[in-house]
Amino acid sequence: MSRFAFQLLLFLLPFAAYAVWLHFTKRGWRAPEHWRGVPLVWLVGAAVALTLGSLALLALTGGGSSKSMYVPAHMENGVFVPGRITEPDRK
Repeated sequence: MSRFAFQLLLFLLPFAAYAVWLHFTKRGWRAPEHWRGVPLVWLVGAAVALTLGSLALLALTGGGSSKSMYVPAHMENGVFVPGRITEPDRK
């Protein structure tokens, strides 16, 4: 759940930054006309870019080493064994 919350936070970050900017420039962050049209397109684009960028970074840096091997879930003697990543034997 924490990974989903982190992705949601990254998605909402541009909107929060824009609201803070509107507040400090005294334009009124609650005014609907400031959230329509081009700003909304840029905010959604920035939010999607942040979210996809973080997912790509996670995919590139997470996981095991390049020599590790994935063992899929299987049954052993009637017992379910979940999938896992095994490290190679070091000799």
